[in-house]
Amino acid sequence: MKKETDQGTRELLIDSARKEFLKKGYNKASLRCICADAGVTTGALYFFFENKADLYSAIVDPPLNGLKQILYSHFEEDIKEMSRIDSLADVDMDHSMISDAIVGYIYDNYDSFMLLLTSSENTKYENVVDEFVEMLDSSIPMMLKSLDGYKCDRYMSHWMSHISIDAFIHVIRHEKDVKKAKKRLSSILNYLVMGWMQLAMVKK
Repeated sequence: MKKETDQGTRELLIDSARKEFLKKGYNKASLRCICADAGVTTGALYFFFENKADLYSAIVDPPLNGLKQILYSHFEEDIKEMSRIDSLADVDMDHSMISDAIVGYIYDNYDSFMLLLTSSENTKYENVVDEFVEMLDSSIPMMLKSLDGYKCDRYMSHWMSHISIDAFIHVIRHEKDVKKAKKRLSSILNYLVMGWMQLAMVKK
């Protein structure tokens, strides 16, 4: 049993579970099939994970939390940048670096993010897209706080947040090549920035 309880076994189970969840979805995924594919007993699985939900979380939580941290850091930088300018006309329109960073991270963890977008049966994650919309939406008033003469149109900000997140999701779902995805989303993001400034960041 010692061999089945080392860290390598845990990673084997996670890899096998990722394939099983992608193939069958959360509800139809079989723990027995996962164990068989990993070449271990069900006892080994329960040594590391409480249940199917815990195993699923082990797959998606690390990349999900990593992406949230990238976005939080980006929003903090945007807030600092906005505090150094006098007008929206001074905003740097080139957001290709942050777009590349986000896309690169997502594609490095592509299967895990596809699970989040397709396995909605796991209720813990059914609102994950809304969480990202809220993250983006709530950052806008903070960005404008130090910029005199401007305010956030809350309705348009929420709408633009949905549009922005949906744009990323659409490309990720339909473009398997990371280089093409980076190119497309870089252009899309620069376009969206103009939309933000015209619709959501308005003069008082």
